[in-house]
Amino acid sequence: MKNNSLILCLLGVLFFTSVNGQNEKFKALFIYNFTNYIDWPYYGGSSFIIAVIGDSPIISELEAISKIKSVGKLSIEVKKISSASEIGNASIVYVPGAKKRILPELSQACAGKAVLIISDEAGGNFGINFTEINQKQSFQISKSNIEAHHLKVNSNLIALGTSVN
Repeated sequence: MKNNSLILCLLGVLFFTSVNGQNEKFKALFIYNFTNYIDWPYYGGSSFIIAVIGDSPIISELEAISKIKSVGKLSIEVKKISSASEIGNASIVYVPGAKKRILPELSQACAGKAVLIISDEAGGNFGINFTEINQKQSFQISKSNIEAHHLKVNSNLIALGTSVN
């Protein structure tokens, strides 16, 4: 319980911290912390896969986290992919703003799979979407979309973001 409170406080601090020059690092920390508030079904395997569409500086930030953190008992594996067809066994797919046009195709490719789609400045209709409000990092969250992907989202996470649909 103390661990969850600490993580919740960390998310709160990150939520209100200015993002000047630290944007990708904050987003990577957010993504990692989201794993503590989403329940994925376990299908076997030894790693929790985070896929990133295209080139993005967030890849190196996620890789740094993957060296020291895990998701439950699973190591974190970060994969760069170029299309929705390469999702494989990813549990999270991050879509940078420059690649947001792929979101409808990605959503179709993830239908029926336990995959959390996280986008950047693309609207919150696909899962979680990073936004910047008054130069502070925030996020929108679509509980109905997350649940449609067979995931359970903790109400504490919903309270930290802006709920959409």
